[in-house]
Amino acid sequence: MKIKNLLNNKTITDINLSFLSLFSSAIVYFLLRVVLGNRLGASSLGVYTLIYTIYMFGLQFADFGIGAALTKHIAEKKEENITVIKLISSGFAGAIFSGLFLAILLFLISGYISINIYHNSEMELLLKITAICYPFMAIEKTVMGSLNGLREMKLFAYISIIQNISVFLITLAFVILLKMDLYGAILGFVIPTVAVGFLSLYLVKKFIKKEHIRFNDYLRKIVFFGLYVILIDSIGMINTQIDTLLIGYFMDETQVGYYTVSVIFVQVIILLPRAIQRITYPSISAYNGRKDFKNIRKLIRSTTTKTLLITSFLSVIIAAFGKITICLFFSSDFLPAYKPLLILLIGYSIFSPWVSIGTVFASIGKLETSFKTSIYCAIFNTISNILLIPKFGIIGAATATSASLIFTVIINLFFLKKYMYSEKSSQNLI
Repeated sequence: MKIKNLLNNKTITDINLSFLSLFSSAIVYFLLRVVLGNRLGASSLGVYTLIYTIYMFGLQFADFGIGAALTKHIAEKKEENITVIKLISSGFAGAIFSGLFLAILLFLISGYISINIYHNSEMELLLKITAICYPFMAIEKTVMGSLNGLREMKLFAYISIIQNISVFLITLAFVILLKMDLYGAILGFVIPTVAVGFLSLYLVKKFIKKEHIRFNDYLRKIVFFGLYVILIDSIGMINTQIDTLLIGYFMDETQVGYYTVSVIFVQVIILLPRAIQRITYPSISAYNGRKDFKNIRKLIRSTTTKTLLITSFLSVIIAAFGKITICLFFSSDFLPAYKPLLILLIGYSIFSPWVSIGTVFASIGKLETSFKTSIYCAIFNTISNILLIPKFGIIGAATATSASLIFTVIINLFFLKKYMYSEKSSQNLI
């Protein structure tokens, strides 16, 4: 019983630390957009959001899924120290290569993205500056994935919090004190990303051995798993960012700015589920490694039920005070964001419980299922946004996104039942 209680306390502590790191990210995300929206206006906020969205694509893909692969494999082999060393060392080599490749690619196509897609020549230099981040993103994600697999959540949280505080302070200095406006806002996240990516290596230096930094069987294993992760993440990013990108394509930066405000507030309700997912991922992986399917099912049921109750309550609060809050933090000029916010709340309230266990298929070795469901959802979301945005604007984007999130939950629950709750579920996982 004592051991069980210890594990429960450890899990609760890890969730709290994970939530703290995500909360710091969310509060910085929110406060910076309040500052930029009030100081630069809706149009420049829209440009910043488009650049930051592309930055977020890099954050997802710079390490080619190696960080997520390390979380799973380290969680399963945590007691085998030499295996952990080989995994992290070889993963580091692959991440560096991947980050450099993506940086060069963005640098080369920045002109095309700026002029041919968003018809804004100012974005070209901003995208080239953003490309500098990618190799350092890859390093940081490799370190973060390793720490998550080792369940070193204190260090995990510290890295995130330090980076978020740095982004906030440097952005304020460049935008307000030095009056660099949009360029200062971009440098505000580029400089901390480079610095933290480089410094984070210190936290796992004892696991990085020069003789293992090479292309070997461990790296092939990680990259194969990472390939599925990168494909799933790319489709996942389409699901979460396609609305903003298509508003920028079909409409203008001002509408992107309004929609950004809607997204800022709705992100509050998935903050806790995202924090919980960081713990359920290695936990379910560990249970799966021991073939302990009963505890996997128990964890899924408990996590999703509690998440649904909390996020539903938060959604009601946000809906009730949405107009007042928008005017308080921005101004009445941003009130066009309120109706899209109400529509998005519906989809995100239903989607949030799934977020808390969203990596379950990866944890049980069913990445192909995640890939298939992600494709179905991305197609549905993209087509819906293309059809609705030209006619209904940001209201159409919110409607398409909410419908897509609900569709995502339905299709994933179908496969979850197949692998975890059917009579043959145990045989399916072996």
